[in-house]
Amino acid sequence: MWLLVGLLVGALFALESMAVHAFFTTRFPGGNDFYPRWAGARALLLEGRDPYSPEVTAEIQADILGPTREAKNSFSFAFPLPVVFLFWPLVYCSYDWAQATWMVTLQWVGVATVIGLLRLERLRPSPIGLAGLFLGTFFFYPVVRTIILGQFTLHVTLFLVAALWALQHGRDGWAGMWLAATFIKPQMVVFIVPWLVVWAVGRRRWRLVGGLLAGGGLLLLASLALFPRWPVSFLEDVRRYSGVAGGRNPLAVLMGLVWPGGPEAVRYGLAGLLLLAMLTAWRRGWQDDGESFLRAVYWTIVVSLLVPFQTGSTNQVMLFIPLFAWLHRSLERWGRWWVLMGVSVLLVALWALFLSTVKGEWENPVMFLPLPLLSLAVLVGSEVRCR
Repeated sequence: MWLLVGLLVGALFALESMAVHAFFTTRFPGGNDFYPRWAGARALLLEGRDPYSPEVTAEIQADILGPTREAKNSFSFAFPLPVVFLFWPLVYCSYDWAQATWMVTLQWVGVATVIGLLRLERLRPSPIGLAGLFLGTFFFYPVVRTIILGQFTLHVTLFLVAALWALQHGRDGWAGMWLAATFIKPQMVVFIVPWLVVWAVGRRRWRLVGGLLAGGGLLLLASLALFPRWPVSFLEDVRRYSGVAGGRNPLAVLMGLVWPGGPEAVRYGLAGLLLLAMLTAWRRGWQDDGESFLRAVYWTIVVSLLVPFQTGSTNQVMLFIPLFAWLHRSLERWGRWWVLMGVSVLLVALWALFLSTVKGEWENPVMFLPLPLLSLAVLVGSEVRCR
């Protein structure tokens, strides 16, 4: 049975990759977030060069923008080296085939994430309901943007869902291994991994910590075998990147909209309040494995999308974790038709906001705000109801 399913999925994957290659990537090359990782990995694996070096970065920038165009962003490798293990075989393909295969890979990662969330929430939708969930997923603005840009945020979300599912079923060692895999994009899990470690210590579930250390150690050793100097080169690249990328903090964007020219202290105060709310949720969920634990997970995800200095709308795919939980509760409380209407309005509103604010090739930073702020409002409302 599973062999037949695997063969069917493999055939669909191959056919879809060929179609995307024929009708999209050969005509519209893109994937500007994937290309720097692919080109950097290619420089390392095929030429033995430092993928983080300014020389490789300059070549990547010239490939994307042309030799005369000034960059408004850094197109450096900019990721921990273990990220190459996700797409290593694609380094040996031409970029049009690599991009097509990666886009299809991201679509199937999205499918796996939805299935994982359904199992996490113990939801069993009808075939029509399941088709609707997949359709909504691939119309969801952060997911579409992730696939077009070739981002890695769906992988991080899938690994986090897998870790939560493993915890739910008492497989703490595997949960730690999945958490270790999320470090391919550490800025996304800067709060959630510490929270889960704190929780594991509070519950004396040491296998999670052991799995995290073992998984992280294996990834580190394997990547050091490829390029021993990569941690130093990575940190040097991050410093260069932070100097070029500029500020993309959602709270700064919010301040610019509601109080242009307002004091920086207000933004830092908002960040402090959000961190305080998150830590309060941690305290309540520290020795719990039920609702308080999950509420702390949701607070941590939302705060991680608002407080860090650097973020992006693609990171918002992590909100699938609380959104599916709230979808489940809403179905029980309001019924499917009201939920369908609300979800449809949300999906269309995000695209309407994007289309009305986009500036040439660049997404307007206002897109950083709607989903995290809506999620924050739901969390605050749930805290009020609990009291």
